[in-house]
Amino acid sequence: MPPVSKSLGQGTQSVLLTVEILEQLASSAGPVGISDLARQIGTSKSRIFRHLQTLVECGFISRNADGEYEAGSRLLTFCRAINERYDPVSIAEPILYGLKVKLGHTVIISRIVSTGIYVIKSISGDSSIVLAMRPGSVLPFDRSAQGLVALAFMPVSARKDDTEFARAYERFAQTSPEQLEVIRKQGWAAAQMREGLVGVAAPVFGRSGRLIATLGMLDTAAAMKPDSVQAKGEALVEAAEAVSQGLTAAGVTSI
Repeated sequence: MPPVSKSLGQGTQSVLLTVEILEQLASSAGPVGISDLARQIGTSKSRIFRHLQTLVECGFISRNADGEYEAGSRLLTFCRAINERYDPVSIAEPILYGLKVKLGHTVIISRIVSTGIYVIKSISGDSSIVLAMRPGSVLPFDRSAQGLVALAFMPVSARKDDTEFARAYERFAQTSPEQLEVIRKQGWAAAQMREGLVGVAAPVFGRSGRLIATLGMLDTAAAMKPDSVQAKGEALVEAAEAVSQGLTAAGVTSI
């Protein structure tokens, strides 16, 4: 931030001083007295007093019984709104819910970690069998649709480390290299996680084109019939692209 100085216009000085007050209070570990606040900013108590009074009246900061100042309810509400706007789950959730309403399956968004596919958010589908996937669950790379998406779309550099991903890629590439090519070409993957349970997944890319998440659907084999899987995969690709666009627009580069 430009320093508050006389070279700036009076209005600009006032705005910058107000912002500096908010920054100091937001970053402090607790309430701050006016003397300490003035010293931290590098100005006089008399100069910031009027600004503090105005901010208290507006609810952006509060003053306790000891005369110390801290972030107020209005500033906290403002910060929460900003956080939700740029939170990856908040950005993706409406798209996930729309996909669940449209197709009726459990919808899952996950990120890729060294041990597998880490579930971030799951919205249960309409199946009579509850298929909730708890956040924090880790799906295997080579036995889940989201894992296969990671194997197909993660960069070559990820295969060189001594990780579960690298080992899973080596195993799968030796037995089914053509399947990875099919997944890359069509943009989605399908897999039977266990008897009677089928998943479909698509990649979520970041601004640079790097894979940052996977979007998946899960349901019983009866609900996920073979002749409908392609249409569901294509719907997932479309939804994953919408998530990618939302994250990119918000400046989110990772999940």
